[in-house]
Formats: sequence, structure tokens, C-alpha cells
Amino acid sequence: MSFMAKRLLKKFKKENYKVAVNHSFLHPNKEVTIFTDESKYETIYQMKYGQIVTLMPTDNPDNQIMYFHGGAFTVPMNIDQLEMITKIAIESNSLVQIVDFPLLPNHTSTEILESAQEALDIVYSTEIPTFIVADSAGAAIALQLLIKNPIKISGTSFISPWLDMQLKDPEISTKENEDVMLSLSVLRQIGKQFEAGLHQDDWFDIFDPQNLNVGSIQIFYGENELLTPINLKFIRALKQADKASVQVTAFKDGFHDYTLWFKLPETKKTFKEIARFVRGGLH
Repeated sequence: MSFMAKRLLKKFKKENYKVAVNHSFLHPNKEVTIFTDESKYETIYQMKYGQIVTLMPTDNPDNQIMYFHGGAFTVPMNIDQLEMITKIAIESNSLVQIVDFPLLPNHTSTEILESAQEALDIVYSTEIPTFIVADSAGAAIALQLLIKNPIKISGTSFISPWLDMQLKDPEISTKENEDVMLSLSVLRQIGKQFEAGLHQDDWFDIFDPQNLNVGSIQIFYGENELLTPINLKFIRALKQADKASVQVTAFKDGFHDYTLWFKLPETKKTFKEIARFVRGGLH
């Protein structure tokens, strides 16, 4: 881990940054949206639940990226996430399709997943390849979409993914003291709320290799995240799938969603690797 990242870790621990994150997850301001000025975006398409916001940061894109933002299914997309996906799109010469999905608790998890499928049905193109980039809770939505539609997605990049709603693995508890961002009790509380809104057939077991014939996936995370045991379990399952390949980048002592701090060397490396992937550098 870089010196800059170590300084941030110390700062977060000293300020007890978890308290602010927990409050934002449990008491989000849903009235705030970054998409009020439609002139900044190519199009904003209203779906049954949520909307698709299209960005074209380059003139002649070779690919399109569907982006699913993090925020524990409760927090609207923020400016830092918008800047992150824009930077990745510019570096990879991509069009961006932001899936601005509906949020808990005003909507159910079934409605969230339905919005993801509707978004793919709308934006899917045979003219340019479609990739997925997703961080944190957005990765859970994106993975279920990918499992249902593997042939439509050319590649997937997950950053600090939260893929398991129950979080019962005992190894997770041992990681909580190391994690400067996430609280296990809060994630479990939101995970239960998410599961309560699921229909029986809406969710595929992400640890069953038979469900994971999903093509090429990149996974980036910090080794101090409490979600690390879940990531490792998921990676093991991917490696057993017949039609999946995985590239893993883990940063020592890295923290959850580190890529929202743009000056970090780890962030720059992640953006570079995702751009290389989208441009066809990973097979």
C-alpha cells in the first residue's frame, strides 16, 4: 500500500469515519440528486423504476460501460462516483450508461433488479461491446444481471464488491476492526431489508460455480475490508466455473471504495487496468 493510502487509513481511524458512513447508509438524503441539470448529459431516460443517464465523454467510443454505483442500496449516486466512472470512460474510450436504480426502503430489491434488467434491454447494442463497472453494493446488482445475461456482457469490473447479503461467515467478524469504512451490523441490517424484498427466483447463488459461467471478470479490493472473505470465496467459485476467468488485484491494507480518492496510486492503477480490460487487453 502506498504512503498516501496509509496516511488516509490513519486519518479515517482517528476520525472514526465509520460513524459518518453508517449514518449515510441508514439515513440517506434521497432528495439530493446529481442529475438535475439535464444539459450536462447526453440523455436521461426514465424507466419504470429509476433512470438511465448517458454520458459521452469521448467523441467516437469503441465500447459502452454500464455503471452500477455503490451506497448500500440506500444512498443516491454522488459526484465522486460520477467523476470516477467518467475518468474510466475517457481512458477506455467508452460511452457510459449509468443505471440510476431505485433505492431501499422506498423500493424493493426486486424492483432494483428489475430496473437493472430493463436498463440492459434498453442500452444493449450489437454495434459496440457492453461492459459492466460496479462498486460496492452496485456489484451485487450487476452480478445478478450478468448471471442472467452472460452473452450480452463483454467483461465485468468489480471494485470493493458487496456480493453477499447475509454475511454470516465467521471470518468476516475478525476483519471488522481492520475496516475503517464499514460496520458489519449495519450491512447485515440493510442486507436483511434487501432479502425481505426478493422473490424466490430473483437471486442466484453466487457461490455455486454452475451459476458463474459469466466470462471475464476483474475484481479489485483492499485486504483490510471486512468483505474480503466473501471476495475470496467468490473468486474460488469463479475459478471452478467452466466459462469464467478472473483477474484479482488486492491492495495491502486497502480500504473500501478506495477508488473515490483519485490521487492514490492504487486508484490510478485500478483505472488503468479497467481501461486496458475494456479496450481488449484481458482475455
